[in-house]
This record gives sequence, C-alpha cells and structure tokens, in this order.
Amino acid sequence: MARKIRRVVTGVDADGKSVVVSDGEPPISFTLDEYGGTGCTDIWHSARPPKSVEDGGDLDHYSNVAPPPGGIQCRFTEWAPLSAIPSSPDPAKVLAEIKEKMPDFLDHSDLSRLGMHATPTIDMAFVIDGEIWLELDKETVHLKAGDCVVQRGTMHAWRNHGDKPCLMAFVLIEASGKGAE
Repeated sequence: MARKIRRVVTGVDADGKSVVVSDGEPPISFTLDEYGGTGCTDIWHSARPPKSVEDGGDLDHYSNVAPPPGGIQCRFTEWAPLSAIPSSPDPAKVLAEIKEKMPDFLDHSDLSRLGMHATPTIDMAFVIDGEIWLELDKETVHLKAGDCVVQRGTMHAWRNHGDKPCLMAFVLIEASGKGAE
C-alpha cells in the first residue's frame, strides 16, 4: 500500500493506568503489484467476539478477506485507479498473487467477473479519500470521501474509475452464524 498507516494500540499497565502498548506500522500490509498497486493494511483482527477489552485479538494470522467464524477484522485498503492496472494483465499472475497475499479471496469470488466477491460478513466501509464505484449485480453506486456503505454479504466489487488512489477503511464482522455461542 502506498500510504503508510500508523497503528496506536492502547492497554492498561500493572498499575491500572492507560498506556500505549504499541505504536507503529501494522504488522500485515501488502500491495497487489499485478493489480496496479492496490494495497491492504490490516489494523486489527479477533478470531471471536472479545469477552473483555483485554481479550481483543491482534494480527496473528495471514491476511484473509474475511475474518473467521465469529471474528472481526479492521483494515485500510487503497484502491489504485483502473488506469494504473495493465490493460491486459496476465490472469495467471493476478490469481497467483491474490492466492499468496489473500489466500481466501478466491473462495468468495465469482471468477467470471474480476473482483466480484461476497463474504459472510457485515462490513462497514468508509471512503476516506478519493472516490470509488461500488459495483453490485444490478447497479453501480459512485461514492466519494465521507460516504459510508453497510455491505451485507452481497456480491460486489470495488472499482476506482477516478484518476487518483482511493483510501477506504473497513470493519468486517463475520455473520455466518458458525461462530455464535
């Protein structure tokens, strides 16, 4: 991802006082070179709903597009403009890079429509900078900085028809019912 993201994580020390427990770049960040430099930075992950604020998870996993059953995930994604993507990308190279950097993405994808996918999640997606087009099966929505989408497990893709990268923040809540207690 072209933009550097800073992650500040707070906690409580032995005296019960609030402190910073880590400050710096998140440990999981990657760029899809074969897709024009679109990049992802995972901020936080929890494999299950936390039982307390101390039981909040972290990034001890390989970056997947969806959290595990009952889990949550927070990430920033910077979408490259479509003009930055080669006009004839090598499909085998694109698929190999996606498999390496987001192993479960293809499990949720419609391979006949590049980028179209649906995950068993409720996603809050926030456009921070730039513009993006949300492509659904029957319509497309143009979104700009300050817009928010609540994505409820539907087939969709993100397309940047603009001339500069688009930065978005996502919070994904797994909602298959498999992790419910």
